[in-house]
Amino acid sequence: MLILTLKRLIYLVWSIMSTFVLSGFNGFGQFGGVSQHAGNAFTEFSLGDLKISAPNSLLIAPSWSYTAYATDNLLLLRGFLSSTPNSATYIQTPVKITQLSTCDRFCLVLCENGKLHKIRPEISAKLEEVKFDVEVQSLPQKRSIFGETKQSDCFRIVQIACGANITVAVSATNAVYNASSKVYQFPKHYRVRQLQCGFEHALLLTTNGDIYSWGNGFRGQLGHDVLRVEESPLLIDALAGIKITSIAAGGWHSAAISAFGDLYAWGFNSNGQMGLRIFKSTSAGNIKQPTVFTLPQVVDLPPCICSRSGNDVKSSDSNETECPPVRVFAGARHTLLQMSCGALYAAGWNAYGQLGLGRKVEFCDEFENVPIIEANDKDINIICSAWCTILYKGS
Repeated sequence: MLILTLKRLIYLVWSIMSTFVLSGFNGFGQFGGVSQHAGNAFTEFSLGDLKISAPNSLLIAPSWSYTAYATDNLLLLRGFLSSTPNSATYIQTPVKITQLSTCDRFCLVLCENGKLHKIRPEISAKLEEVKFDVEVQSLPQKRSIFGETKQSDCFRIVQIACGANITVAVSATNAVYNASSKVYQFPKHYRVRQLQCGFEHALLLTTNGDIYSWGNGFRGQLGHDVLRVEESPLLIDALAGIKITSIAAGGWHSAAISAFGDLYAWGFNSNGQMGLRIFKSTSAGNIKQPTVFTLPQVVDLPPCICSRSGNDVKSSDSNETECPPVRVFAGARHTLLQMSCGALYAAGWNAYGQLGLGRKVEFCDEFENVPIIEANDKDINIICSAWCTILYKGS
């Protein structure tokens, strides 16, 4: 009874908050307040004097040592800047910021005009425009009413992502760039739905449900059944023909959700971040299971809390109760799932409390419910950093 009361109290506090909550590492003051090294449950953090017209207008991109915040054309870097903790700096951009992505060495800033900028985590930081090796033939050829060829007015980037050792951008013409060099050209009819980067690998999800991966695959994170480096996007054959709706790239692991509600995970499972048990019980005792999975594995999930609370979600073609996962997120060594009812589940490394389970545990090698979120609470934005998890409400 006491546990249920505590869960309900946490939820009530969450439901009336209009700010942001964090669970995990804040050792450099990247989320404001007093620096702390761990928090096993979600606590409120403040954005200081950063003006926010609405929660959904805010972009947040955390690395392990600093965090980038943006609203309209104002950018805030906070945390370990110029080797100094609890530091902050503001930068004004010429036009509205549409996407952010961070790694330890820099932050990528994509503006509304399609130009990409890089900024280093320094107190006196300045925007540096990223130049790409643009091929003339990759740009659309527009013609005037007299048949004369018009030159495109600018080269537009539409998707960005970066990790510790990989930087990826996708242009409006479906060209894929590693750093500034073009490595792949998708057909004109392809559309990119999601782009994610781990420490050393990238995942790309198209609108037709196919996943491509490239980068360093020595921990199985590419899903190609071989441990090697792929220089350009390669279709994950094991998932070909399965419509994927959501992807996540962790540090050295990957995850995906299908339209049928199945969770697939592959790569490095050192701390149970794939939701697979590290040790398997047998008649001979506990046997350690493989750490690296080179092919996507179907992960068994526990019954959702909505089915335990009586809010059953019925399948349209059967009498079975089901509440499948609809979104997946990943940190360095942890993974979060949001179910169709809105409930949140987490697995993996928890040394800094990044799972938000409300108790101290080194890792969790199967998905457990995060008590701050109750069933039917779908109005949640979720961000996974390397060592923390951020939640905030929005439509």
